[in-house]
Amino acid sequence: MFGRQRKPSDFGDEIEAHLQLEIERLQEKGLSEPEARAAARRAFGNVTQARERFYESGRCLWWDHLRQDIRFGLRTLAKGPGFTAVAVLTLALGIGANTAIFSAVRTLLLRPLPVKDIDHIAFSVALREGYDPFGTSLLEYDAFQKRGHSFSGMGLALQQSFNLVEHGEPERIQGATVQADYFETLGVVPILGRSFNADEDRAGGPAVVLIGYGLWRRHFGGDPGILGKSLDLESRSTTIIGVLPPSFDLPNAAEIWVPYQRNPEELPLAERAAHDHELVARLKPEVSLQQADKELKGIARDLEREYPRERAGWSVALITLRQEVLGDLSGRVEKALRTLSAAVGFLLFICCGNVASLLLARGVTRERELALRRSLGADWWRLLRQILTETSLLALLGGLAGLLLAYLVLPLLRFLNPIQTVGFAAPLRDIRIDAGVLGFVALITTVTGIICALTPVAKAASSNDLMPLMKEGGQRGIPGRRGRKWLAVLVVAELAIAVPLLAGGALLIQSFQQLQKTELGFRPNHLLTMHLVLSPTKYREFSQRVTFAQNVVDHVKVVPGVRSAGMSTNMALSTFISYDSVFTVEGHPPGNPNDVPITAHRLVTPEYLQTLGVTLVRGRLLNEHDGARGSPVVVISEELARQGWPGEDAIGKRIKRVRPGQADFPWLTVVGVVKDVKEDRFNFRIDRPVWYLPYEQTENVLPLDLVVRGNGYGDAASVATGVRNAIHAVDPDQPVSNVTTMDTHLAGVIVTERFSAVLMGALAALGLTLATIGLYGVMAYSVSRQTGEMGLRMALGATRRDIFRMVVGRGVRLVILGLCLGSIGALSFTRFLSGTLYRVKASDPLTFGLVAALLSLVSLAACYVPARRATKVDPMVALRYE
Repeated sequence: MFGRQRKPSDFGDEIEAHLQLEIERLQEKGLSEPEARAAARRAFGNVTQARERFYESGRCLWWDHLRQDIRFGLRTLAKGPGFTAVAVLTLALGIGANTAIFSAVRTLLLRPLPVKDIDHIAFSVALREGYDPFGTSLLEYDAFQKRGHSFSGMGLALQQSFNLVEHGEPERIQGATVQADYFETLGVVPILGRSFNADEDRAGGPAVVLIGYGLWRRHFGGDPGILGKSLDLESRSTTIIGVLPPSFDLPNAAEIWVPYQRNPEELPLAERAAHDHELVARLKPEVSLQQADKELKGIARDLEREYPRERAGWSVALITLRQEVLGDLSGRVEKALRTLSAAVGFLLFICCGNVASLLLARGVTRERELALRRSLGADWWRLLRQILTETSLLALLGGLAGLLLAYLVLPLLRFLNPIQTVGFAAPLRDIRIDAGVLGFVALITTVTGIICALTPVAKAASSNDLMPLMKEGGQRGIPGRRGRKWLAVLVVAELAIAVPLLAGGALLIQSFQQLQKTELGFRPNHLLTMHLVLSPTKYREFSQRVTFAQNVVDHVKVVPGVRSAGMSTNMALSTFISYDSVFTVEGHPPGNPNDVPITAHRLVTPEYLQTLGVTLVRGRLLNEHDGARGSPVVVISEELARQGWPGEDAIGKRIKRVRPGQADFPWLTVVGVVKDVKEDRFNFRIDRPVWYLPYEQTENVLPLDLVVRGNGYGDAASVATGVRNAIHAVDPDQPVSNVTTMDTHLAGVIVTERFSAVLMGALAALGLTLATIGLYGVMAYSVSRQTGEMGLRMALGATRRDIFRMVVGRGVRLVILGLCLGSIGALSFTRFLSGTLYRVKASDPLTFGLVAALLSLVSLAACYVPARRATKVDPMVALRYE
C-alpha cells in the first residue's frame, strides 16, 4: 500500500495544503502574508522541485512517506510541548508499571532454570488430610516406579546438612543424599568431573561427594584441580568427584551431595512409610501433568488399601518444578502475579484512555486542517496514517520514559520479592531488565500506540462530510457532537476499568491487614532465633545432646541483654520441616476409623514456652521438674483440647503418640493448655493442634532451634554475637545458622500477601488518580468548548445554577454509567482473588460500596471545578467568544 502508484498532482496537492496551513499559522502570529509565505516555503522547500522529484520517480517509496510523516509528527508534537509532556508522562506510568511487573513475572515464572526440558519435570507431594504437604515415602516411590506408566525416569533425594569444620569457623552446609538417577532425571551434568554411578550408589559404596558451584568458588577459590581432593564431612573423609553448574541447588538450596547408598526394600516398614524424601520424575513426552497426577492418585488409593495403618488419610499430588522451588504448592504466588499483571493491564488502559482523550480533544482543533487537506485531494488513508504516526511517536517516547521508570522501580520489587525460594535462589531472586523484558517493552509500546490511536482514527474515519466539519471547526463556541460523544465514551471506559482495580486493591489490603492481625499465640518482639544441628558422631548418645542443650541455655541466659532462653526441635513458623505426630486420646477413639488425628510435635526445654511468650489458659507450663525421671507430661494447645476432649477440661487427661510399626509410646498427662500458637508456616491461615513435650523425656536426633528473648532495651539482634560466643564456649566446633529475629522471620511468612497488597494498593491509587484527571480534563475541555453556548443560554434567561446543574449533570451521568459497567467487571475480577483472600469475601458489599463512594466523590470533585468555572462566564464575553 505504501508503494502504490500515485499521480504527481496528488503529492503537489498535499504539499500545497501543508504550505497553506503553515502560512495561515504564521499570519496568526503577526507576520504579513509575504513574510509568512516566504517563511513557509523555506520550511517546506520548493514546491516545484518537489513536484518534479515525484514526477521523475513516478512513485513514492514507503520510506519517503514514513520520513515525511515522522518529520511532520515531530513538528506537531513540538508545537504543543505541554500536551506532549502530559501524554508522554501518562504513557510512561502505564508502560513503566507493566515493564516492572513483567520483569518480576519473567523472573519467577518464565526465566530458564539450569535443568533440561523443565516442562516435563514434576515433583510428587504427599498430602495429609488433603492439604498438609509432606515429602514422598519409599512405599510411594516403589509403587510409582513399578505401577506407573507416565514417567521416563525418577530420582530420590533426602535433605541433609553437614558440619564443615576444616575451613576456619564451623559452618553448617545444606546438602542432600541423592540417588544417581536424581541428576539424570533432572538432566543436570557437572561442569567439572562426573556424577555418581551405580557402584557408588549401592550400599557400602565409596565415600564420594559432589559440591556446588558456590561452595567451590567460596571455599576452594574455583580451583580446577579440585577433583580427587578430600573433604571432611561429619568427621568422615570424602572424595570430591565433580562440581555442579552455577545456580543448581536442588533440593532445598543444597551445596553438597552424597550418594544414597541404601536399599529401600531392606528397611523396616516404618522407615519406608515415613514421608521424608523428595521425588523428582520426568514425564514422557506424550503425557501431561494432569494425566500423570491422576495416575499417581489412583496408585495412592491402592496403597491405602494395602497399608491401611500406614497410609490412612494420605493422598498425593504432582506439581511442577517451579511450584516446588518457589514453595508455592497452593499456587498462591502465581495467582498473585497474574492478579498484578491484570492490574497493570487495567492501569495501562486507563493511561491509554487519557492520552486518547487528549488526542481527541486536540483533534477537534485540527479538524479544519484535516478537512482542508481532504478537500485538496488527500485520501483518508493518508490522513489516518499521519495520526497513527503521531501516536506512535508519543508511544515511543512514553516507552523510553517508562523503561527508565521501571529501572527506578526494580529495587522496590527486589525488596518486596514474594519468594522465599527452596531452590534456584540466584535466578529466581534476580529481578532485572534483560533482552526478554526489552522485547516486551517494544511490543507493549507498539500496542499502546495503536490503542491510543483507535479513538481519534475512528472519529476521523467517521467524519465523511467535509463542509460541516470545516464550518464546525471554525466555530469554537459550539463543539461538535461527535467529539463530545467520543470523549464521553473514553471517560466511561476509564471509570469502568478503575472500579475493578480499586476493588481488587481494597480487598487485598484488607486481607493483608487481617493476616497482620492474626493472633500468633506468642510475643514475637525482642526474640532472637538460631538453628543448631548437632554432629551425629560427636553427640551419638542422647544424654550428650541433653547435656549440650542444658549447657547452652545456661550459658546464654547470663549473656548481657538476655532475659531468658529455651530450645525446641521446631521453632514456631520454622522454614524447616515441621515434625508432626499421630495421637490417640484415652477413652475417646476416633468416630471414623479413617480419621487420622495429627498434632504438631515439639520437644522443648523447660523455659522455652516462657521465652516464646505463650499465653497459659489452664494448668501450668513445663518446668525443670519435668525431666527424664519425671512423669510423662505434655502441654497442649486449645485446638488440640477441642479435638481431643470437646466440651471437657483437658487438664489431668491422658493422650498418647501413635506410630505404626514402632514400639508403644507412653501415655502423657496433660498439665497445661495454652492459646493456639501458629507453629506451622505452611498452614498459617488455620489453627492446627500442637503439643509440647519435655525434651529430656523423648529420645530423638532432631536438630535444635535456640530462642532468646532480649531484655527489651535494644534490638534482639544486638545480643547475637554474645549468644554465638556462649554457644562456642560449650562447643567451639558447633555451627550456628539462620540467625535472625522473630519479627524478620514473621515478615517472611506473609511476604506474598505483602507484595500483592502494597503493589495493588499503589496501582489502585494511581488508577484512581489518572481516571479522575481524565474526567476533569474532559469536563474542563467540554466547558471551554461550550463557552459560546453557555453565553447564549445565559443571555436567554438561564441562571448560573442552571449552568452548574447542566455541567455537573453530564459528569454524573458518565460516572453512574462507568460505575455500573465497572461493578460488573469487578465482580469477575475479584472472584479470581478469592483463593488468596484471608477472612475477606471476594464480593464483600462494604468494600464495593466504599469503592463506589470513593470513585463517586472524587469524580464529582473533578466535575465541580469546571462547573464552577462555567458559572462565572460573562454572557457578553461568551457571545463574542471565538
